[in-house]
Amino acid sequence: MPEKFPSPAGWTPPGAQFRSSGGFSRTIAGALIGLIVTPIGIGFAARGAAGTRQWVILGDLTDRLGATLQILVAAVLFLLVAALAAYSAAGTIVAGLVWGVLPGIIYLIFPDDTFRLIGDLPVSDDMHIALFQWLQTGFPLIVGILLIGAGGAATLRRR
Repeated sequence: MPEKFPSPAGWTPPGAQFRSSGGFSRTIAGALIGLIVTPIGIGFAARGAAGTRQWVILGDLTDRLGATLQILVAAVLFLLVAALAAYSAAGTIVAGLVWGVLPGIIYLIFPDDTFRLIGDLPVSDDMHIALFQWLQTGFPLIVGILLIGAGGAATLRRR
């Protein structure tokens, strides 16, 4: 379909000289945001999952609201990282690889060494147990693959 009102030769929209794609800076910013927000979400998810495990053991004596809120905060943070793919697909893919797929695969190959590495983290003993249980269930691998999928879908959508 031909253009009804063609632009004059050599015409550019006002301010076009100041626009840039910003691809590199957007990629770096997205990767940093993904690398920072994802482990925070992992911490909330692991802590919330450990809290829900207490429901089975102690019944109504546990803090159900706290564990539920932690899981909801984790879900929102993972959603934020997945939505980051609209801004920078690389950020979501890098976060999925670094904080999900690689730890999941490393755990599957070297479970004892992974347990020792988690034990060396500067967090509380409860958090050590929560992180190891979360890793043991395979959720980092699942979350990592989902984040990589979100980044891949955003990349394919742009093309």
